[in-house]
Order: sequence, then structure tokens, then C-alpha cells
Amino acid sequence: MAIINTPTSQKAGARPISFVLDDRAGGAAPSWVPLVIRPEDLTRTEPARVATHQTLGRDVIGWSDHFGAGLPTLAISGHTGWRQHSSYGDGQREFERLNQMVARDYPAAKQRAIDMGRDPSLVRLVFADTLNNAVWTVEPTAFVLRRSRTRPLLYQYNITMNAIDTSASAPVIDLPFAGDTMAGLGALERALRTIEGYAGNVEAWVNDAVRMVDQGWAPIGGTIRSFMDVSNRVFGSVERVGRAASGGIGAVGNILIGSAGDLATIGRNVFRAVSAIHSVPYQLKHTLGMVSSAYTEVYCIFNNALRPRRFYDDYTDLFGASNCSSTTGMHGFSRFADGNAFDLMQQRTSPVMFNEAALTSISALRSLDPVLHEVPLSEINRNLLNVVSGFGGVAE
Repeated sequence: MAIINTPTSQKAGARPISFVLDDRAGGAAPSWVPLVIRPEDLTRTEPARVATHQTLGRDVIGWSDHFGAGLPTLAISGHTGWRQHSSYGDGQREFERLNQMVARDYPAAKQRAIDMGRDPSLVRLVFADTLNNAVWTVEPTAFVLRRSRTRPLLYQYNITMNAIDTSASAPVIDLPFAGDTMAGLGALERALRTIEGYAGNVEAWVNDAVRMVDQGWAPIGGTIRSFMDVSNRVFGSVERVGRAASGGIGAVGNILIGSAGDLATIGRNVFRAVSAIHSVPYQLKHTLGMVSSAYTEVYCIFNNALRPRRFYDDYTDLFGASNCSSTTGMHGFSRFADGNAFDLMQQRTSPVMFNEAALTSISALRSLDPVLHEVPLSEINRNLLNVVSGFGGVAE
């Protein structure tokens, strides 16, 4: 059965919009300002260089001089938010960064190049709109600040720009947030080695921690060690599939990454829960936290760099003619009209094999939270045993 891609992701993390100042005249490294909150409105106008002439006759006809595509214009409007966004500043600081680059730093860099006797065209302001597939050199024509009593906490802006270079051969600038599959595979290989380095000592570390609660729970250390073996096998399979895939990771590989992401989440949650035990020495808390961070790194790799597009089955061939559609160029008779199409439909199986009990325990451990939803060690051990014993391997 054929497969079709899902719609392209339009999330801000996957398709960012940024300004990049490339000052090659001054020898400075490119600087960038991301639009953490996307513009509320974006208008892109792509004109044609056309001169239309009317004839003098009675007939309404004419002719035109067509000189190809014209340079586009851009207009964006929006705001920079109010609260602080992750590692970025609050709305006021982000507005100042944007205004400083577009309205001040860019013209200042141009003038500095002129004063130094260098080519000012080496100073470029790039509007990198990966959402709409336009990475263009632009010339700002206006930067407007708008404040309104209906939105008193927001710094609103309007920026109009003329594109002066839309060539795809322009020098490549590394943009933030852009996922890189090969970099993700390299990061996965490093994280896998890190987890394997911890595996030899993790049983002793966990046993030392759980003794602070109950001497009888020492076996959980062995269970967690076995879980690390299972997760490492799955992570290693993802790396091999990713490096072997020349045309992108397909639907089966996508399922494999989904299972690996679940195991990475479980590893993070379990080690957080163990390190949260009261009276555990700070040095041991730090060590267990490092293992949890390694699993978090793997989770981030699957959530960012190794995030293949999903697939849906294409059942177009099952559609048959209705009324007169077969005679009007629309749907013809299905090639399955004389057979049982259900016999030909095969459900795609997961390359990672878990039984029902293991899948249930995976779902429970993914929601584990040592602060908001504390789970007894006995329950964690039981679910981990289900995952380990219910693991049937990875189909190569």
C-alpha cells in the first residue's frame, strides 16, 4: 500500500523566523535576533517587471514588455510578548534587541564600512523566514513602534522591507533552531556512550539511594540496570537506521524513534525519582542527576534533530466510480472492484517488540513525576520488570 507524507510542520521550533546581521566588511561574526513570538501579520509581495501598452485600434488588445520577476517587498507586524521566554528576555528586552539590530546596528555597520573604505555591500541584513521558505537579503524602509492602551504591556512593531537579493547562491548562514539529522546522530552516539559508561556503576548507586528508605528494596538497582540495557539496544538501533537511511527515515523508522523516545522519557523520570529520595547524600544526588540528564539529552535529540515526517497510508486505489464519474474523467472503477481489498491491507508492525503488559507499564512510567505524582518504589520496580521481561527485541 502506498504511503503519503503528513503536512509539513509549521511549529515555531521547527520553522523559525529571524533577522541575521552579516557584517563581513567589519569581520564580525553574524549575529541574529529570533522572533520568539511570530509576527501576527506577514505580507510578502512578489511583483513582475511588466510594462503594458494599449493599441490605438478599436479592439481592446495590447502588448507588454516583460522583464522578468521584480524584487519582492515584505511587511511584518506583531509584538515581542510580555513575560520572559525560556532563555530569552522579556517583551521589552526582545523589542530593544530587534529595534537595535534593524534600525540602528545595520545602518551603523553600513556607515562604518564606508568610513573604513570598504565595500558597504558586504554588510547584509538577512530576513530568514524558514516558515515560508524565504531567506533574503533585505533593506528596511521603516521600523514602527506602536503602543496601545488596549494592549498596554506589549511592544508592538511594524517593519517594512525591500528584498535586494533572493538568490539561493547567497552565502549560507547557520540559523538557530534548525534541526540537523547528521548532528543529531552524532549527538545520539555520544549520549549512548555516556549512558553505557554509567551502566556499570548504576546498580550500586541506586542501591545506595534506596537503602535510605528500605533495605529490602535493593533489587530495584538490578531492575534499573536491566532497563538501561533494553533502552541502549533501542537507541543503538535508531542510530544504525538513521545512518543507513539515504532518503530519509521512513515510516518504520519513525515508529522506532517513537518507542525510543518513550524509553528516554522513562529513564529520565526513574532517575529523577530515585535522586529525589530524602536523605540521599548530595554527591549521590548529583551522580543520579547526571544519568537523568543523559536520558534527557536523548529525549531532546528525538524531539528536535531526529524528528522524521510521519506517514499516512494512501487508499486512493480503493475509491470507486460513483454515478457517471467513470465517464467524465473523475474516479474510474477501482482495481479492487472484483476482489476483497481487506485481504491486501496489512497493518504496519512496530520494529520494537513489547507485549501488552510492557506497553501498559511504559504508559505508566512516562507520566511518572517525583514531585507532583509520587509513585512508590515497589510500583516503579514492578513496571520496570514488566518492560524488561516484555521486551522481545528489535527487528533489524
